[in-house]
Amino acid sequence: MAKKKNVGLPPGTLVYTGDNLDIPISITYVAYDEQNYSTETYVKEQKLPIHQSNEDIVQWYDVKGLHDTNLIQAIADSFGVHTLAMEDIVDVYKRPSHVEYKNGHFISLKSFTYNKEKQEVQPQTISLFFGKGFVLSFQEHEDDVFKVLRDRIEGSKGRIRQRGADYLTYAIIDVIVDKYFDVIDNVEETLEELEDTISNNVDSINKGELQATKLNLIKIRKSVVPLREALNQFIRSESELIDPRTELFLRDVYDHTIQVVESTDTLRDILGGLQDLYISEISLKMNKIMQVLTIVTAIFVPLSFLTGLYGMNFEVIPELKQPNGYFILWAFMLAITIGMLWWFKRRKWL
Repeated sequence: MAKKKNVGLPPGTLVYTGDNLDIPISITYVAYDEQNYSTETYVKEQKLPIHQSNEDIVQWYDVKGLHDTNLIQAIADSFGVHTLAMEDIVDVYKRPSHVEYKNGHFISLKSFTYNKEKQEVQPQTISLFFGKGFVLSFQEHEDDVFKVLRDRIEGSKGRIRQRGADYLTYAIIDVIVDKYFDVIDNVEETLEELEDTISNNVDSINKGELQATKLNLIKIRKSVVPLREALNQFIRSESELIDPRTELFLRDVYDHTIQVVESTDTLRDILGGLQDLYISEISLKMNKIMQVLTIVTAIFVPLSFLTGLYGMNFEVIPELKQPNGYFILWAFMLAITIGMLWWFKRRKWL
């Protein structure tokens, strides 16, 4: 649920809405063109690394940590980022969206990792702003989400070194969307394990595991569906900052988001089936228990009748004078028990 901390404040006020206040803030700077590549890393104590703009190269500033709003504003001001975009950058509960401004495009989205020990999907907010020759990315956590992309740029793999900031923005989004598939695969493996456990030993299943998996799928879907809408707006933009050649790649990542949504819906259906299976297994086990208790009760009804009959305090009970009456009664009750068990077995009640 969204936690608004800027209620009543003027639009554009920077208020960090997250809880990660202890993350060391760092900035990774990457600059490249078709022939050259350079990278630098800065921490908070160092001077703000703002380089002179150069439209002939692409400059990428990757900021980790959002709680220092003064630093965020300083970087954003250096590139003319709109105040509303600044506000959205530090709002970790912001719905994934795309907004086109006069000097650039703002895109917010969610990245996910999967904690196998806790079986929990852990999200983080990532915001992007790109303009002519530059890309700004802001990460909520300190995880190095884009290392694989920087390695691609450094190794000059693919066409990324030949394209502009719009293509780099696409590549960043593509890396995040590709991670969705990894998370989906992990959730699917969890569902398979739950299915095996329910079928083999339903007692070892914690009902909370099913609910946790359901919440994981809801988290993914709530983030991917609005991202799909944002990418659709991005594709339809007629901005001069977007190279027509990039549109084809944006459509490809848009198709991937559709695939993620479909996979999530499929897993939700599977989870619904597992929940029904869990309830059925619990009901079946309860029915077996009730069957055993009913059989035990049915056996003891005639035995209780006999013991009650011969436990009455009448003076004239002829069988009481039988020398072997006690043993005869035991034999009779044993015969009744064996006979009833045989009858239940024949009727396949046992």
